[in-house]
Amino acid sequence: MFSSDVSFAIEHVYGHHVNVATPTDPATAKRGDNVYPFILRSTIGSYAHAWKMEKARLAKTGKSVWNPLHSRLMRGNLMCLVPFVGAYYLAGWSGVGLFAAVSVWAKSLLEITNYFEHYGLVRDPRTPVQPRHSWNSNKFLSSIALFSLTRHSHHHAEAEAEFWKLRAMPEAPMLPYGYLTMILVALIPPLYKRVMTPLLNDWDSRHATPKERELAREQSIRSGMRGLSLATQS
Repeated sequence: MFSSDVSFAIEHVYGHHVNVATPTDPATAKRGDNVYPFILRSTIGSYAHAWKMEKARLAKTGKSVWNPLHSRLMRGNLMCLVPFVGAYYLAGWSGVGLFAAVSVWAKSLLEITNYFEHYGLVRDPRTPVQPRHSWNSNKFLSSIALFSLTRHSHHHAEAEAEFWKLRAMPEAPMLPYGYLTMILVALIPPLYKRVMTPLLNDWDSRHATPKERELAREQSIRSGMRGLSLATQS
């Protein structure tokens, strides 16, 4: 509610979990992507993808995506207005502005988390999602504060699992810090690249399949990031 992210329930489940680590997924950051443009691009791309999926779903039964009686996205849009109306009732336009600022901040935090959860990871769209396609962390504070979201590979492997059942996967790629620290690191792009470059090199050599190494090499070259081993290989 506080992030006003009405497309999440559709796009995250039916889009992101299917397309993660491929160019089709707006919530997967490519190597070299800056977090600030990514926040906007992922937000717009995720909503557009959710709209496309909902429109296609309703078209099968001759229903309109604009009709809130049938469209989950339109119902979400209307529900999103409720707290703004409440804020106006309590504090006028100042309340609306404050709640809008809270929504932007909350949504930005969600997108920053998306940014580093799959940063630079690639996958052949014809192959299933595996634990290697998510960055994880077992840091205690982040796991508690974020309801085990940090065990992200298990979340993708078993999306319906309750958060207290999510377990660490030793074979999955690991971040050097907890998610809370990674949010701060991501806000400083030069520092973030310095942290992630050796992790990406390790992923390329130890986790990637031959096809994924080809995809990673192409992305590494386009990224312009220094220190990526695959970018210098002929």
